[in-house]
Amino acid sequence: MRRKLFQGGMVGMVVLVMLVGLMILCLMKSPASAAPAVTLTGETWTPTMSPPARIIGPEFAKGLEQATDGMVKTNWHTASALGSVPELYTRIVQRIINWGQFNIGYTPGVFPLTEMFELPMHCPSEELFAKAMIEIYKKGYLDKEYDNVKFLFYYGIGPYQLWSNVKVTKVGELAGKKLRCPSPTYVAVSKALGAVPVSVPAGEIFTAMQKGIIDGTWACADMAVAFKIGEIAKYVIMTNLGTTTQTFAMNKADFNALPEAGKKYIEDNWEKLSLFGARTFTEYNGKGFAYASKNKVETIDWGEAEFKKMDTMISTVFSTWVANTEGKGLPGKKALADLYESLNKLGVKKPFVLPQ
Repeated sequence: MRRKLFQGGMVGMVVLVMLVGLMILCLMKSPASAAPAVTLTGETWTPTMSPPARIIGPEFAKGLEQATDGMVKTNWHTASALGSVPELYTRIVQRIINWGQFNIGYTPGVFPLTEMFELPMHCPSEELFAKAMIEIYKKGYLDKEYDNVKFLFYYGIGPYQLWSNVKVTKVGELAGKKLRCPSPTYVAVSKALGAVPVSVPAGEIFTAMQKGIIDGTWACADMAVAFKIGEIAKYVIMTNLGTTTQTFAMNKADFNALPEAGKKYIEDNWEKLSLFGARTFTEYNGKGFAYASKNKVETIDWGEAEFKKMDTMISTVFSTWVANTEGKGLPGKKALADLYESLNKLGVKKPFVLPQ
């Protein structure tokens, strides 16, 4: 009898010890398990089926969610659903949204050195240009420009071509033509070429060309599909000239509130994501050219002699940019020289006329 009582007591003690152990484990784990899941608001101004909206933004969101074991998710909004296009950057700074993608051309003067990437330089490869952009960022030139947000990654959307309803076989024929310009830089470029710059939102290019408000537009090939330029333009002049910078950034307070795994994901993957964005546009620009060809858009190549003439005409855009940045106390001349050297090392010969 005593033996049975002893055995029963031992069993009870074992059960009690196990229960206490489980309680301790639960208490030890409770802070982590009780950490609330976070749903961020992300936004791009680009159309729903465009690469940033459909692929690049969701790729970042997916990576952040996976890195945090599902603790950080994103409600992703496209087509500037939450407000006007020029104010998207402001929405990030003011924490109306937590992170998003904006074009620096819509925030003139806010990113004066980053605007260097939108100067009219020749670079046919999206990936090579992204590599040069990465090198410039690593040199610290842009640190102060992104001080109000947490920089996530950036890339160029691919070289601009000139999509037109008027056949232009040489650079001199651009005189008097009405060209839609995506940024202040291309206002200067168009003026230097003798054309008349016109400000038209990307979503209105089709109607503007249809009604003759503009004769043509600077645009990468993806826009032939995304904005239906391939359905309205009759010609595409292969200028391979310049680009637009698309930047992804997060509100600084939201970045600081992320789990350490989320912060690490961002710090460790910004280069990879920059190259991913560039490669995505390589693919979609290819699709844009195919779409334009399907719609009988005629391709025009001016040839080396005409491009030399054009480079001479637009060289003032570079010298003016240098003078403006240097006048603000910024190292524009050195930064531009470093970009020129980076592109050269990547195999892009004479990407532009370097100001002396």
